[in-house]
Amino acid sequence: MAQAQTLTYAVTDESWAPYWIVDEPRVSGILHEFMLALDQRLPEQLQASHPLPPLRTQKLFREGHLQIECCVSKSWRSDAEQTEVSVWTVPVQQAEEMLIFAPGKRFSYQRLQDLSGRSIATVRGYGYAGSEYFQRNDGADARALIYLVAQGRSEAGILDRLEWRYLQRESSQLQVSRWKAVEEGPTINRSQLRLRLHRDLAGRLEAFNAAIRSLQADGTLARIVARYAP
Repeated sequence: MAQAQTLTYAVTDESWAPYWIVDEPRVSGILHEFMLALDQRLPEQLQASHPLPPLRTQKLFREGHLQIECCVSKSWRSDAEQTEVSVWTVPVQQAEEMLIFAPGKRFSYQRLQDLSGRSIATVRGYGYAGSEYFQRNDGADARALIYLVAQGRSEAGILDRLEWRYLQRESSQLQVSRWKAVEEGPTINRSQLRLRLHRDLAGRLEAFNAAIRSLQADGTLARIVARYAP
């Protein structure tokens, strides 16, 4: 094995806090720190790409110019052109989407069909499990989504659980009373986030899996998560 091999992983120019926080030229976040830690567990050198538009990174991955994508769900890369060049690691992290409600406005929820006909706050451009059932009320970002719920302009909102904890910690706006007027509800969707390796790295899959498991087992990943979303 050529131990000096350099592998480039995709970084997009769209933030997904607290997983990826992109404020060019600075990149931070849970998955950024995870990739730095993973670099220490493998003989290959893992190098971040320059932040690029998401569709551009997918094209470069398909063509083999990028060798790793961290960390996405299989369902997000399910078209034939992507699946034929993809090899997937064990899960790194589980993302959870939850409902948020204004106090006293919670409704009964057991399954996605229970959202039928309801106005649900979402983020413009994002895809959501069960969106065929509810009426989307799009905001520009997570803060706008929270505001729509707090002001009673949506019956509920869908928000990543770690993102909510990160916003509670980092955003001074959430200390304003109107932003506090929301509460956590049940988880409605879970996504297993994995490293996607280009098929040329299929022979290194078990080495990547072992390195991922070691970062989970020794608490490294949990400590990274706690720094952003306690």
